[in-house]
Amino acid sequence: MSVRHGGVRRSAGSSRGRFSAVAAAGVFLLAVGGGAPQAFAAQAGGGQLTQAQSAALKAESARYLNLPGAKQVAPNKIEFDGGEVLVAIPGEANPRSLGGTKAAAVDHCLDPGQPMYNGWFCAYEKDDFQGTEVQWYKCGTYPVDFATHHGSWSNNQHKGRQARMYDKNGKLIYTTPPAYSSDNRGNWWPVWTVKPC
Repeated sequence: MSVRHGGVRRSAGSSRGRFSAVAAAGVFLLAVGGGAPQAFAAQAGGGQLTQAQSAALKAESARYLNLPGAKQVAPNKIEFDGGEVLVAIPGEANPRSLGGTKAAAVDHCLDPGQPMYNGWFCAYEKDDFQGTEVQWYKCGTYPVDFATHHGSWSNNQHKGRQARMYDKNGKLIYTTPPAYSSDNRGNWWPVWTVKPC
């Protein structure tokens, strides 16, 4: 069962850059070997990435290492307190597992093998549920840093639960319809935090 709702279109806010300093520091740590273990480089190579894709993947993954409890568990997967990030390989529509396999990474909201109302809320960087994906399973308020006028989301939380989206001042700007609901064409630009629950 899939329910599509109208776009989450809002006027653009001011320039972002919320995590740029942290991301730059994370990229530096990865570059000098202070970030992901050496095994990730081998996994990325086993995933048949070009050198440019590998470098872009490191930079994109580093953006999420400042989340509370963040731990990089694969070249394109970061687990954090309350959820996980699946980073799409540059040039590919959706995240996939690395380490020699082309199998898609687990999307807790849209993967056909996942149960309905499994407790997850998923945000996608691009329209049509594509690009880097941030997935939450725990109630809390979390930063969103897609900085794009595009995007999508899927609310596969427990039946009836809603997610709330807030602007940079903490003002509520959108509440999703109850689970299950989704929007394949949204606008992340004015959204600074999401509260699934």
